[in-house]
Order: sequence, then C-alpha cells, then structure tokens
Amino acid sequence: MTDKWKFLFTIIFILPFGFKAGAAENDPGGIMTIQESVVVDYRPVVARIEAGDTAMARSRLQGIVTRLSIDEGDVVSQGDIVAIITDSTLAPKISALASRIAGLQAQLKQGEIDLERNQALFAEGFFPKARLDEQRTNLDVLRRNLAAAQAERRALLARQDDGNIRAPADARVTEVSVVEGSVVAPGEVIARFATLDGLVRMSLPERHAAQIKEGETVSLRLPTRGNELRQATIIKVYPELREGAVIADATVEGGLRALVGERVDVLAPIGERRAILVPENYISTRYGVDFVRVKVGDRFVDAPVALAAPLIGQQGRFEVLSGLRPGDIIEPAE
Repeated sequence: MTDKWKFLFTIIFILPFGFKAGAAENDPGGIMTIQESVVVDYRPVVARIEAGDTAMARSRLQGIVTRLSIDEGDVVSQGDIVAIITDSTLAPKISALASRIAGLQAQLKQGEIDLERNQALFAEGFFPKARLDEQRTNLDVLRRNLAAAQAERRALLARQDDGNIRAPADARVTEVSVVEGSVVAPGEVIARFATLDGLVRMSLPERHAAQIKEGETVSLRLPTRGNELRQATIIKVYPELREGAVIADATVEGGLRALVGERVDVLAPIGERRAILVPENYISTRYGVDFVRVKVGDRFVDAPVALAAPLIGQQGRFEVLSGLRPGDIIEPAE
C-alpha cells in the first residue's frame, strides 16, 4: 500500500463491528462476492499514561549515602538494596556494647564458678549463708545486665540495617534524588518507583466519561513508538475527576513498556456506518494506483479503486471508498 493512504490512519480510525464479506466455502480460488459491512468510526482521544502503582524509598537514618546502585530507568526487583546510608555514630556504640557484653560474660562465668565452690563450702558448714545469698543476688544482677546489653546491641544493629534502602516492589526507577556522598535526614526521599507492566492508568478528557466503562476493550496507539497499536481492557474507573480528567486503570495484553506521562491515543467511537471491506491479498498496487480484480462477463479485469486506511484489529482489511459496489465478484490479486 502507498503512504498516501496510511496518512489517513492518523485522522480517523475504523474498527469493523461485523465483517460479513468472505470467500465462498467451496471455492478453492478464493472468489468472493462484495457485501457491505457495518463498521464503527473512531476518533483518537489524547490521553496520558500514568503509573498504576508508585512508591517512594525514604531514609530512616541521618547519615551519608555510601552506596547508590540505581539510576533513572533501571528495573529493580522487590527487596533489592538500592542504596546504603551509614550513620557514623552507630559503629562506635555497637563496638562499645560488644566490649561491655564480653566483660559481663566473663564476670558471669567467674561468678558461677565462685557460687558453685561456695555452695560446697556452705554444705560443709564453712561458709556463711548471708554471703551465699549475696553472691546469688549479684549473679542474678549480672545476668540481667548482660541481657540488657545484648538487647541494646540488637537494637543498634537493627537501626544500622535501616540504612539498607530496599526496593518496595518489582518496578522501574523514575527518579533518584541523591548521589553518593550526600548527607540525608530521616524521611528524606532517596528514590521514586513506578510499576507499568500490564497495568496502566489513563487520564482522559472529561467529555469522554460516558464512553469509558469497566470491562470494555479499547485500542491504544503510541505515537512516539511508530504508531504501535495495543489492546487494553478497562478494569477500574475512578469516581473522582482529577484536573478535569477521567482516570481509568486498564490491563494491556503482554504488558506495556512506556514512559510515565507518555501521550497515547485512545480510540473513542463516534458512530456507525456501512462500508465495503476487502482483504489485503485482493489488492495490488502499480505505479501508485491500487487495483482489485473484478469479474466482468466471463473474465476478471483489474479495476482501479480508492482505499482508506487498513482496519484496526482486522488483519489487514481495507475500506474501499470507490471502485466497487455490493454484488461485485472479485478474486485474489495475482
């Protein structure tokens, strides 16, 4: 097909509602009789793709970003460490507690040895009971102090682990707000994430609210990606308008790799009409003119025709604007 007919594709889209024309069942030559079909005219409505889910990774420590392993556009899995924030005051505290725990453990071990020896002396009447009770109390205090020091060390280790910033979900990085060496405070945003695989959020003008319903299938055209066409099923329409736009979530067959905020065309129906549709293999082009082989008398001749754009979702069928009429018999192009 020539480029002049493809140009019409950007002006109006035609999606067949019921294609009735077809080849005779018992005719091996593919001869078919032209019949009119009911088609629905569609007009492209400009919409924007938004992230179905968004998340932010925030710092829970005050410290320095010592490692940053992501950049805008990277794809991450849930739980991946994307950055490490180091609080320089935690390491000395953990080291001091480790030394304190080691000292308490040594005192506790020696106290247990002394208590065991003095209990044997007390049984033989050579050690006072008051001193034995005091040793038992001191040993119990040592055990409690050791447990408190170990708990404090675990708390500091857990706080140190808070410096490992992890990805909240399988997503794409849309923004990184820091660089390695940055000083951050608790609550500061480190990165933003967005999920776009399979689920997209569309923002359409308010005037098309009545045409967007849950369960309906719509066609999406991506102008920035060679006019790629995708089918999407609307699964949720939000009840609140946002800045004069209807927000709807849709699932796209096979997922959709697109940019957040990328413009797309959603095909909105504007009415039905009757048209003549012909499969692509019945059309030939010579010197910029399209021909269809039409039966005249007892033979087939090449008749010039004027074509519109190929029909979306109909495997290369074209609308014939002029040159054919219902009842004509045609055969595949040579």
